[in-house]
Amino acid sequence: MPSDALKQLSSLGYDLKADQPRLALGPHGRRLLAELITAARGEMWVSVIILSATLVDVAVHEAGQFDVAFDDLNVDEGFGDDEGGPFGLSYLSAGERRRLDTLRDRRNALVHYEGPVAGLSGAGDDAGILAQDAEQAMAAILPVLENLERWG
Repeated sequence: MPSDALKQLSSLGYDLKADQPRLALGPHGRRLLAELITAARGEMWVSVIILSATLVDVAVHEAGQFDVAFDDLNVDEGFGDDEGGPFGLSYLSAGERRRLDTLRDRRNALVHYEGPVAGLSGAGDDAGILAQDAEQAMAAILPVLENLERWG
């Protein structure tokens, strides 16, 4: 049975009545979202965590390429987490930012091996830990994606 976060992601992804995407994502972001939903349906929890974190980065950066006049953009400042940047995540609450920081840390622990991590230890509860982390990952990215729906 699909989780609440997966149901929300799926409904945000595509408007069946209008036959068009609901979110202001470019081609890169749309593909990542589609693969994220497919990975979640297939219970590929590590992929869900990695794709969730990647989708936030892409959504923040990719949207800027379509909406900003390059004259107004200081490339050295970058996008994303800096509150002064044009597409930062400053509109998020402190709790929402913490969940994204936790997601980034979890993704980095999975991708950049520095030692054993929960969910990949070979213990009997690994699948449950990864499933819970994947659910939290999908829930963490919802505020970012919902903002793209609202303003996209």
